[in-house]
Amino acid sequence: MSAYKLIYFESRGVAELARLVFKQAGQKFEDVRVPQDQWPNVKEGLMGSDEEEGLVIDELLEMFSEMMNKHIVKIYMDQDDTKKMELLKAFKEDSLPVYMNLIEKRLEENRKKNGEDGFYVGSSVTLGDLTIYNYMFAICTFMGNFGLDPLEGRVAISGLVTKVEQPPNIAKWIKERPVTDH
Repeated sequence: MSAYKLIYFESRGVAELARLVFKQAGQKFEDVRVPQDQWPNVKEGLMGSDEEEGLVIDELLEMFSEMMNKHIVKIYMDQDDTKKMELLKAFKEDSLPVYMNLIEKRLEENRKKNGEDGFYVGSSVTLGDLTIYNYMFAICTFMGNFGLDPLEGRVAISGLVTKVEQPPNIAKWIKERPVTDH
């Protein structure tokens, strides 16, 4: 059985739901409680190198949550393929550009700030980059089934997706992961 480690502040907070789920499922886990003054040392890495980068990544996570809940799930669940195609075209033309423009804006801001091409924040892969890769892969696959390319004309985002596939651990996983419909 996998070993789980839950790392959070010395409080219940939002981590308490995960603790309750682990307990109800009878799943053993390591409950690591970090004093607030030590939290910046723990949070660095995949959440960026400082609070500002972490906030930009949080913004991205919320954006994709909104996109999925407000648009993609509704389209995916529609049983009428003609209606689904209409919804997808409308999404691609009306709503998707808003989200893609924000991603491109953040990529450009990071390029100007860090002199790096391709990363969402900072100068290495973060949760932001992995999130964009994961959602874009899923959205491209879904929309591609209907002959639509959500990355059409989006050179910066396409470049990021390609860049995220390059680190050895990610490249290895992409080759080994099971092939699924979604």
